[in-house]
Amino acid sequence: MASPKIILGIPGIWTNREDFKEAMARKGNGYLYMGNHIGNLDKPDHLYEVDISEHNPYIAEAIEISGYGLINKDDIERLKTHSSIIYLIGEGGSFDKILNIMDVASAVLNVGGIAVNVESSGRSRSKEDWLEISKSKDISKIFSAFIQMSQEGSTFYTTGMQCFGLRDVITSAENITAREVATLFKVFCLYNLDEKTKINDGETFSLDPSSPIYLIEQEKCTMFEEDDPYFNLYGVWNMIRHHHPKR
Repeated sequence: MASPKIILGIPGIWTNREDFKEAMARKGNGYLYMGNHIGNLDKPDHLYEVDISEHNPYIAEAIEISGYGLINKDDIERLKTHSSIIYLIGEGGSFDKILNIMDVASAVLNVGGIAVNVESSGRSRSKEDWLEISKSKDISKIFSAFIQMSQEGSTFYTTGMQCFGLRDVITSAENITAREVATLFKVFCLYNLDEKTKINDGETFSLDPSSPIYLIEQEKCTMFEEDDPYFNLYGVWNMIRHHHPKR
């Protein structure tokens, strides 16, 4: 199985490629922009593809929406005046690989980046939040920086778990609030991440003895095309509510 790609979009102040290259050489925390890649001579295995696009008049609004109130007004105003967007593209599939690309993104933020949009999930964070989360290496905070929870019609779902090398999660929106499903998804996903527990098709999950029981069914990712950054090549876990194990 091929490894998933992590794509991070970072709007910033750079007027062109040469401007970005010079900024990285001066203050890039040891990372250099070389050709179409960013690398670090002390970390030869850390090499990331870079794509640069021009000003996007819609990016400020998109990041404000995907930041769910976490991007302050000053940052939104700065985003409106960005000159270009750096796209970092690297291999995902594990927590360590996420930490590595977060470190590179932090270097880009330090030389003029304004915010980070995780193109692989649709989740956004301000420069200040991203730097704090990257430094902390806290699994819960990193999960929140990468994973988006959304609703489409009668279905709640996550995007971005492929970055960690895991399945995304879906469940019916019937008889459950957005707040309740956010707790359910976060606890279930962090259980997968933190405990590194192998979950088998047909097992059950519950938040506590008084909470609903969910049957966990393994399914393919059908909500997105294979070339969509949100596509999860590992598939999804469908959490089916009110199921009780067969005796």
